[in-house]
This record gives sequence, structure tokens and C-alpha cells, in this order.
Amino acid sequence: MRLMRLCGVDIKVNGLLGIIFFIFFIFGYVEDLLISFIVVLLHEGAHVFTAKLLGYNIDNIEIFPFGGVARIEETIATNPQHEIMIAVSGPILNLIIVFMSYYLMGIFLFSSEQFIFFVHVNLVIGIFNLFPIVPLDGGRIVRAYLAYFWGFKRGTKIVVILSKILSCLLFLWGCYGMQYNKLNIYFSCLAIFLYIAAHKEKKMAAFIFIKEITQKKQHLLENGVLSTRYLTAVKSTAIKDIMNQFIPRKYHIITVMDTRCNVIAVLTENEVLNGMVTYGLNASLEKLLKI
Repeated sequence: MRLMRLCGVDIKVNGLLGIIFFIFFIFGYVEDLLISFIVVLLHEGAHVFTAKLLGYNIDNIEIFPFGGVARIEETIATNPQHEIMIAVSGPILNLIIVFMSYYLMGIFLFSSEQFIFFVHVNLVIGIFNLFPIVPLDGGRIVRAYLAYFWGFKRGTKIVVILSKILSCLLFLWGCYGMQYNKLNIYFSCLAIFLYIAAHKEKKMAAFIFIKEITQKKQHLLENGVLSTRYLTAVKSTAIKDIMNQFIPRKYHIITVMDTRCNVIAVLTENEVLNGMVTYGLNASLEKLLKI
């Protein structure tokens, strides 16, 4: 449901948020929920601001019961540096608000229950989003960092495994906390949401990986230069194992060797991709030499 349009970006509210409002109304926490809503909006606004500075187009911001998401029309995961910059901007804004608030309270010696809650929500959201769980900001930062060294697919696989483990721990912690406060069930529900979202990220990894590869030609034509990364493999190596070594923003040259470690051919990234289309991912590099 569209709530408003701010600075050319549609602000939407997920329908499930109405249920959360009703539950919090029953327990008398509507004011706290509204403050939390504002903090989430500020957090997502920081992502939008950074994305626009980097030249991306923003589709909308949608607020969910478990946070929010700024939908960017382009796939930022194909550019790890930009993904890190956009992801880290949200938590940084929250933490800046926390430090400025405590500084102002110290100078003017004022405090109110609502303002202190506002500061605490910024602190919690800022720190929690730095957890290495996708689709949280911390998970995206870690994945983008790993993509520089191990490639996007391997980086995603590692982060998804870590995300699922941490989600299970969060679920158990929420169940344990329910004996002290029934509202701690929120953390268990959040854990389920994060687990499912992490599983979806794994499914999307192959799509984003292929998209990143196809964008390299456009990037090369626009900039005129693209860094090269060299790989060495024996002729029996499968195409999929080679492609798993591909990292973003690099063009790959593969030196093919026989079992005696003699160089028998040199393949370009384009030749490997064409071989994948012709013979499939499980074909060996030796098969490509016969094209």
C-alpha cells in the first residue's frame, strides 16, 4: 500500500504491518511502533541517498513488520564496491544519530521517555543491521567483500550458511525470552523471516552472477579499460569450477595445462561462456579446445 511520495520516491507499507499495529495497540505500544517506523524510514532513506549519489534509480521504499527495503532498479550486487557503500550508509546514519543525541542531551540536560526510546531504537537498528546475515546490511557487506576474492557465487554461499546459523540462534533466543516477555516472540518471527530471505538470496545468486558477467562487455565499452585476472587449470577441470572462480569487475584469462603441467592452450572468459552455452556447466575445458 502506497503511503506517500517523498523526494520522488514512493513510500509503501506492507499489509502485514497493519496486523503488527493492531497487536501493539492491544499491548499499548503504538507510540513506540510509530517511533520505530520513523527510524526505519531514516535508515532506508540513507540507502536511497547514497544510491542516488552513485547514479542508481530508486523504485520505492517498502516498510515491513521486520524492517524496510529500498528497491533499486539496477542490481547493485554486480558492483561490490557500490554495494558496500550503499549497505553501510544506513547503519552509519543510525549510529550518527545516537552519538549526536547523547551529545545534545549532555549539553542541554534534557531527556524524555520517547526521545530516549528513539535513541535506543537507532542504536539497536544500527548495530543489528551490521550482523552478517543476508539480506541485512552486514550480510551484504560481507558478501561483497568476499566477492572480491572468491567470486560472487562462493561469497553468497558462505554468507547464506552463516545467515541460516545465526537465524536459528536468534529463533532460539526469542523462544527463550518469551518466558520473560511475550513480545520476544517478535525475534523468533524475525529469525524465520531472515532464514527464508537468506534461502532466497542463494537462489538469486546464479541469476546475479550471470548478469554481472553479461554487464562486463558494457562496462568495458563505457570505460575503455577492464582489469584482467589470470587463472590456471588442468584440462579436465569442469567449466562450472572455473566460473566459480570468476570475481566481479575482472576479465578472466585461463591458461589450460595437461597432466604434466605443460601449457596447451589459453582460453578467454568469452570462450568459456560460449562453451558453457554449447556443452553445459559440467563439460571439461578440454572439450572447449575442440571447438
